[in-house]
Amino acid sequence: MSDQPAPQVLITGFPRLLARGLAQRILNTATRAQVVLLVPPGHFEAAQAFADGLPDDLAHRLTLLEGDPDGVDLGLPGPRVARLLDHTTHIIHAALRQQGADVKAANARRFATVLDLAREMPRLQRLGVFSTAFVSGDRAGTIQEEDLDEGQALRSAFEASQLHVERLARAEMARLPITVLRPSAMIGHSRTGNATGLTEGPNYLVRLMVTLPAEVPVLLPGTGGVPFNIVPVDYVVHATWALLEAPEAVGRTFHLTDPNPVSARKAFELLSDLAARPAPFAGDLAATWARRALRWTKLDRLAPAQAALLDDLSRHVIYNCSGTLELLADTGIECPPFEAYADTLVSWLAALERADRGANDEDAD
Repeated sequence: MSDQPAPQVLITGFPRLLARGLAQRILNTATRAQVVLLVPPGHFEAAQAFADGLPDDLAHRLTLLEGDPDGVDLGLPGPRVARLLDHTTHIIHAALRQQGADVKAANARRFATVLDLAREMPRLQRLGVFSTAFVSGDRAGTIQEEDLDEGQALRSAFEASQLHVERLARAEMARLPITVLRPSAMIGHSRTGNATGLTEGPNYLVRLMVTLPAEVPVLLPGTGGVPFNIVPVDYVVHATWALLEAPEAVGRTFHLTDPNPVSARKAFELLSDLAARPAPFAGDLAATWARRALRWTKLDRLAPAQAALLDDLSRHVIYNCSGTLELLADTGIECPPFEAYADTLVSWLAALERADRGANDEDAD
């Protein structure tokens, strides 16, 4: 038995699939760890269902804490804050707002609140901060993990907000044990396909492949030779906790990306085949039609995360993840190739679509 006190990990970001996965991963692998899951207003019933679904030996080490990532001290009463300050060893900040008029202000405010608490935690060993690989904005070519302000233009309020959060994080790295985590576009679980709540553009694409009538063509802008920068959520979960346990990761930024991304053309062709639909329509004309469709549907304003996918499919970007690979080398954690789990994603979404259709049919009766 270790003489070291048991870790206590505070996780923000529920009900995101990422936060759920992190809680379960930590409980499974750090057998003495206590996990405190911040549950925002309106989500306690879902959090209780999540806890009830865990094995008893895990559930008894999980605390559901009703709070508010937008509130002072996370919306917690004084005595609860005092206990957090005294006992927390790790914070994983995943409460990122991705859409809305005040995205930048909200994400900056949320992170500032977490920083204020972290400064008062005498036992703090690590503060893991989620950002996005897409703080690279409109840059092309190879993006290094340490790159941040490189004169890029940001393509959405969310990207701008995360650039600002990373600046705040870097300013505090001399005083706090911070690790910044930059996933690319997260897609469903590689073994189950579960993509619940994921809003990144590729999830929207896979759902279109499954739901659109076969006679409606799927458009692939350009030649499709660019990398399809996606990553399964379970790899992000596993890599995150391994990095947050590694002393060498303090004060550094890591790309949680596929080191060998499939090309956009190959991904589209594979998804089309799995969804039993014709091959995608590619080329400059497809790009023109896709951009017009964005304007006609106002998707570029209503759902910028999905709209950014069009730019991603037209820009050759490689996210160097050598730092991540170096620290994960002896852990057995590897990003699976897209070809190994594409069918799982399609099967899960197809089952979800059938269930939704069945529910709608029942409502119509």
